[in-house]
Amino acid sequence: MIRVVTLDSYDDKQLAKFSRTLYTAFGVGSEHSGQFELPAGLPEPLDAEKVLDAVKGIRAYKDDKVLYLTSRKLKDRELPSGTAPTNGFARFGKDKAIITSHGYKDLEVGYKPVARHALHQLGHLWELHHCLDPRCSMYPPWTPSFAAGEATFCTFCREKSEQKIRLAKS
Repeated sequence: MIRVVTLDSYDDKQLAKFSRTLYTAFGVGSEHSGQFELPAGLPEPLDAEKVLDAVKGIRAYKDDKVLYLTSRKLKDRELPSGTAPTNGFARFGKDKAIITSHGYKDLEVGYKPVARHALHQLGHLWELHHCLDPRCSMYPPWTPSFAAGEATFCTFCREKSEQKIRLAKS
């Protein structure tokens, strides 16, 4: 099950569409599991790793994945080549990820890139690596063409995610 937890207010119809996209991509249940308040003391822009550590109390089972969705800006990442914007973050092979819809008026306006980032970060939770196919959501998100792509996986990444999900259920 993918549990979408909002950290800000979103339209229910847009969240339902978002959950259907996740269900279609992964073939596992996906639902909006409520809105949670960010713990006090987290400065903006939000440090994605600190948010994942700070938010508690999400009811989830062992094989569930939790995707936090915020409209707030996430802190840029420091890379050897300089700073890079952060639209999402996941701890590879773990159970929680965060994405942002910052920069878009609402989830509907930014639907394609936000959904693509969601698939990307959830893919990392199921241990998928970056893909060389620019049509795939596992394509590196820092590339200029990433945001314009569809929220879908290539055949290889789809099969890999299905294998990981089957293993998690057994």
